[in-house]
Amino acid sequence: MMDVIDRYLGAVRWNLPAAKADDIVAELADLIAARVEDREESLGRPLARDEVSALLREFGHPIVVAGQYHGQRALIGAEVFPFYWFVLRIVLAVVAVAEAVQIGGRFLVGQPLMRVLWQGVAGAGSSLLLNAALVTLAFAVIERTGWLDDYLARWKPEDLPDLPKLRLDMPPRKRWESVFQLAFGVTFLAWWTGAFPIALLPHDAAINVTGAPVWIALYWPVTALVAARIVLTLIDILRPSWRPLRAMVILGCAAGTLAIAKVLHEAGRIVIVTGADADQVAQVQNGLDKGFTVAVIAVAALTIFECAKELWQLYRELR
Repeated sequence: MMDVIDRYLGAVRWNLPAAKADDIVAELADLIAARVEDREESLGRPLARDEVSALLREFGHPIVVAGQYHGQRALIGAEVFPFYWFVLRIVLAVVAVAEAVQIGGRFLVGQPLMRVLWQGVAGAGSSLLLNAALVTLAFAVIERTGWLDDYLARWKPEDLPDLPKLRLDMPPRKRWESVFQLAFGVTFLAWWTGAFPIALLPHDAAINVTGAPVWIALYWPVTALVAARIVLTLIDILRPSWRPLRAMVILGCAAGTLAIAKVLHEAGRIVIVTGADADQVAQVQNGLDKGFTVAVIAVAALTIFECAKELWQLYRELR
């Protein structure tokens, strides 16, 4: 019987911190001895070998038992995990938007649908996994260094945003809608200002698509418009009670979008297609010109509808 207990204690010791091993094993040995003694008294006889084995199984596997004595058992602890989960969702949303833009761009310029989907899904999966791993690693470091301890010790309830009460007569705002809008705005603004490139076509593509000269004049208007939409989304999330400011930004964004749509519609051609195959270039150029003409008109109409819808929602919040 004792050889089984000794082997069990030896396996636990093997997985313990060296500085605490002797004290922990001695404490565990006393607990096992007391449990054996109680069991023998209740049965009125010594325990058999299989009964001792069953008793040790009640204590748990040696690795599990030893793990209970380690100071840090989780990669990301309970206090840090909510921050990790919040940041992870935002980062993955940004990456998903960037990958979706690339997939849409490749399909738009005439690549085969199955090829676009195959390459897009493979690339998106790799990007999502890589970024998830990087965020997890970053928060594991934060967990080990305790960088959030000071913030968690100093935060005050008075600093929390003043959120409106949920109205049962209105459909609840979907949190993922705001997160997606914010992720898309930040991603697009970063790409637009040159922070990182998004290749719509592979390097060995037979054609090349670039922006028409009209975009040079629209660089700052588009930058201001996207920045305003990001600010509006942040206000919706953090300060929804600022309704007059929200209404002003909504109207400004709608007016800016319509002005840009007017310039693009008058320009006629908003992308330039080049390549060695003249017939293919002409075909793609003609398709893109027609597609973007319809898209600009649709964006203008959708902007008017969305502006009216958002203003109506603000009005209903005041009732």
